[in-house]
Amino acid sequence: MKVIFLDFDGPIIPLMSHDPSPRGIQEKAWPACVEQLNRVTEQTGAVIVVSSRWRWGGESNVVELLDMWGVKAKVIGITPILEERWTADNPLWQAVIRGDEIQAWLDANEPVESFVILDDAADMGHLASRLVQTPFETGITPEHADKAIAMLMNSCASLQATAAVDTLTLNQRKPLRATVLVQWSR
Repeated sequence: MKVIFLDFDGPIIPLMSHDPSPRGIQEKAWPACVEQLNRVTEQTGAVIVVSSRWRWGGESNVVELLDMWGVKAKVIGITPILEERWTADNPLWQAVIRGDEIQAWLDANEPVESFVILDDAADMGHLASRLVQTPFETGITPEHADKAIAMLMNSCASLQATAAVDTLTLNQRKPLRATVLVQWSR
């Protein structure tokens, strides 16, 4: 199985698709970006797992939105929402990076042949080599789509070996966490 971990804002909802209206900014997918995403999924047979913050509205909501926007690929799930806050034992607030949420999905599901992350953010931790980072201003361009296709057509095992990250398989990795210092006041 080939998987695309898809963020919405940036990759398919670039800045130019934000439509100011009397009710506030209306965000919708940009047709040219959807076209490129569809090209990737059609050429590779990849399915989609939503990693965007839009997943907080639930899986059925994101499936409905993607269908409404013209995305043709099957959506097989959403990444888990991992939140870590400070505790009495650990007064430091720990932000969970998106790469950790993607890794949690990989750990909980059947092995994938290959995957790519389409996102405008870079917080992927040890999965950064699987990221096709799209500018927020333009979203997925033909060049980004070509790179995603190339990555999906190579197995994770061959890419992992050439990246020389380490000798562990993806499902054996421990998630990395970014620690942010926050002053606690009452």
